[in-house]
Amino acid sequence: MSGQRDGLATYLSTSTANQSTNIETPAVALAIGAHPDDIEFGCGATLTKWAQQGTEIHIAILTDGRRGTWDREQDQLALSLSRQNEAKAAAAVLGASSPTFLQQIDGELRATPNLIVRLVALFRSVRPTVVLTHDPWKRYRLHPDHRIAGEVVIDALVQARDESFWPELSLPATRPTSLLLFEADVEDHSEIIELPHMQTKADALVCHHSQYPSSYGLALDSPNAAQELLTRLLEVASESDSGLLAERFKLITDL
Repeated sequence: MSGQRDGLATYLSTSTANQSTNIETPAVALAIGAHPDDIEFGCGATLTKWAQQGTEIHIAILTDGRRGTWDREQDQLALSLSRQNEAKAAAAVLGASSPTFLQQIDGELRATPNLIVRLVALFRSVRPTVVLTHDPWKRYRLHPDHRIAGEVVIDALVQARDESFWPELSLPATRPTSLLLFEADVEDHSEIIELPHMQTKADALVCHHSQYPSSYGLALDSPNAAQELLTRLLEVASESDSGLLAERFKLITDL
């Protein structure tokens, strides 16, 4: 096993006593979301901050987003293609490389061996310092794709660090130093961000034009989409006790 450590990972800790702020700027960050735009919502401002500090940012999207509409007449494959193009535009706004699309069917994500080995290959190719994804342990989560996304990413992370898994990939094992879970059941870490980072996050979300009616509550022809989103984002990101802005996570470093 590569880089073996003593002790067990404390994935299920519910303690909020040890709050942390701002991990060291990573050399390489890999953010993995269930759907196009999940990453922007979950950690877009943090990725923007790191990109401006020199971090190499990679994004992977697990599903094709074909069900991101309430319009029953919408062609699902056409929507999937639109969402892929939107995700590419949003990644560029954040300062990330073009996304890796795993093309699983939206709403039907499963932790299959095929998906896990593809993610292991991604881990071992990108070799991230920090990984960001959904919290699979969030209680009462309704959307299965978000829950399973966290599970499959963590499964792949564990296998990517162990030489005995998937030797046929001919890629050396890798182990990140930190895992940041967004939409976390227990938030014990804050990445402090500034207003321009939040503005960039809003600008990236605006790229997902197909989601205005279904997810954002905006008209397709909304002239002030970025400002409306920014206003809402600032309310969520405000740290009331300090006046700072932050994106909040569950931080795991025993990897």
